[in-house]
Amino acid sequence: MRFTDITALAGIAFAIMVLARHLPLINRLKQISLFGVLMFIAALIPLDGLSVAEFVRGMLGDLSFSTLLLLAAAYGRVLSARLHRNEIRKAIDDSTPVLGAISLAALALYPFALGVGMYDPYRLGYGDMGFLGGLLLAALLAWVLRRPLITLIISLAVLGWSVGWYESNNLWDYLLDPWVAIYALGALIKQGVLFVRKKII
Repeated sequence: MRFTDITALAGIAFAIMVLARHLPLINRLKQISLFGVLMFIAALIPLDGLSVAEFVRGMLGDLSFSTLLLLAAAYGRVLSARLHRNEIRKAIDDSTPVLGAISLAALALYPFALGVGMYDPYRLGYGDMGFLGGLLLAALLAWVLRRPLITLIISLAVLGWSVGWYESNNLWDYLLDPWVAIYALGALIKQGVLFVRKKII
């Protein structure tokens, strides 16, 4: 198995592990960390030549670093709550700026990549120095504004792209995927609707 396949399947297995804990029965388990490890391993075990992670990858594709780090933050909230470490939970709890950054990036990429207008920003992901410089400035700005998760997403995505973590050689695929874009936009819309309702009430 190639390195790119191993890393992609590990990301899928991690996503399965995190999402499975939202099941009502699983969420009541005291040993949720041990269950998570077992779920991760189980997702990688082939059944009739195909593991669950391989099946999900075939359906959804490779997950971006944005998706994986948001899932890691969600899992961190669960563990910090179980361990009563409120300082850890507070550090990763405010996901709104991250969702906003992901939504802006998605709106800047997908409409144009799908044929709206004459310009295709997707080609910048093949190593455009201006694009890399812009990402560096964005990461530094996020760090100054104390948004470490945004800085971490950009840094790890660029690092993963530079070492060929996935099959894709386009940096955009490490930063974004359609699923996290849909989630971020939906979550922000939901937050906006709730905010307006509170103001009206």
